[in-house]
Amino acid sequence: MTVALAFPLHAEEPAQSLSGNFLPEVIASSAPHREALEKLLRGRRGLPPWIRAIASRPKYIALASKSVAVDGKEMQLFSACEAGRCAESRLQALFSADGKRVTVYIRDTRQGHLVFGDPTPAERLAGDF
Repeated sequence: MTVALAFPLHAEEPAQSLSGNFLPEVIASSAPHREALEKLLRGRRGLPPWIRAIASRPKYIALASKSVAVDGKEMQLFSACEAGRCAESRLQALFSADGKRVTVYIRDTRQGHLVFGDPTPAERLAGDF
């Protein structure tokens, strides 16, 4: 008796959800996300230390990401804050679905309000920048 099993020639890649992810995991596993964020923050003055080290030392509190629509495109909004100082120092990062574009908004009682990545008016609204 011969048994034939049907296996697809290639497995479909599941689409990564744009919500429910955590920034440290995405930075560690996605080169486009990591590179876009590092490039955006590299050499910036006045960053809180925890944000300066966001990719290399994830010692912060990260909330699950949310999927947001911006000009008809799905984007991923991450929120994080400094451990023990969440009310005083927090960050929002809005990434394109492919991770290659990012805008960042920082609210810090010591450093002030900082915006990087030239967000469009729609991106500012989606990220509450």
